[in-house]
Amino acid sequence: MILLAAVFTPSPHHPLTWVDFFGYLLLLGGSAAALIGGYAAISTYRGLEPSRRRGQILPVTLTGGCFVIVGLAVAAVGVWIF
Repeated sequence: MILLAAVFTPSPHHPLTWVDFFGYLLLLGGSAAALIGGYAAISTYRGLEPSRRRGQILPVTLTGGCFVIVGLAVAAVGVWIF
């Protein structure tokens, strides 16, 4: 029983705080934004008619790329805080 309690008790040298919570929150939010932005750009490009794909590649790529870059930056801040 003591062994099980020791497994589930957080480390006393690294207690969970609000900073850790917000670090996790930023990590999850940034990762979600990056994945959703990348998926939206790919699905939008695939959903276009072949005749419109050539003209829309730049805006779709820039928009999806911005979401991915900002999402990864937010996730990196979350990892740095944690």
